[in-house]
Amino acid sequence: MTDGTVLLENTELRVRVSPRYGVILDGYHRNGHPILRPFAGEEGAFGPTDTACFPMVPFANRVGGNAFDYEGRTYRFEPNDVPPFYLHGEGWKSDWAVIDRTAHSVAIDMQREGDAQSPYTYRATQRFALDGSQLTISIAVENRGRHAMPFGLGLHPYFPRTPRMTLQARAQSWWTEDEYHVPDRDEPLPDTVDFSKPRLLPAHGLNNCFEGWDCRASLVWPEHGLAATIDTDPVFSRYMLFSPPPDFAFLCFEPMSHTANGFHHPDFGGLQRLAPGETMGGSMRLTVNESA
Repeated sequence: MTDGTVLLENTELRVRVSPRYGVILDGYHRNGHPILRPFAGEEGAFGPTDTACFPMVPFANRVGGNAFDYEGRTYRFEPNDVPPFYLHGEGWKSDWAVIDRTAHSVAIDMQREGDAQSPYTYRATQRFALDGSQLTISIAVENRGRHAMPFGLGLHPYFPRTPRMTLQARAQSWWTEDEYHVPDRDEPLPDTVDFSKPRLLPAHGLNNCFEGWDCRASLVWPEHGLAATIDTDPVFSRYMLFSPPPDFAFLCFEPMSHTANGFHHPDFGGLQRLAPGETMGGSMRLTVNESA
């Protein structure tokens, strides 16, 4: 490709990282099967949703009404996705730069000044590293604005979905969503979406935020003889599960530091107050093994 793609490869895994949008393009196990959704774009012409994983910074998901109040100020956003949505911050639609490279890792960063579309001024960094059968993705953000602001982080990996694939990811509750895909009510988990034990995904679509996650999940693809475990730092205490109907052949399991639309919750839903110069960050580890 012509966008500065970096190949990370060892005896177990092969992962391609692109500074364009700060994404993972794809990732494969040594047996040739994908551990992340195969790249869905074209060389030189792709968007972040064509990739295998993109960053969510300086927050994840939507902001209800594209506005929020914080410490005596009102902040507004202009849509950056299909109107009327301002979605996932700016990292997923920005150019990043390589700042460090080793045989099995790469670090990238981006810097942004607040403008009419978004009031956030910050520096974000990501690091992708292979160690045997484990891929680690680390992401951090530093407030470089003039005022304290609520910040959050998330990762948006796409995984291949096969007919017999199972998911396990314990949670305590989930949010239903309204017609604009904004969380509506925090409710106990129905049995159909209780992933405390491995189970198939439902045939209907899901796009919901799950609360009280224990920071561990597992995916098993019996057809490929592969299994993967996800574990994250405690900062990622929620996950978003975007699971379209099976014909789409993928699901998104998204570790997040805060509740979707936390801007409109009394406690800001886990968004962290960062004063100018303060930083937050965390890592996700994806470990792949052959299964019976």
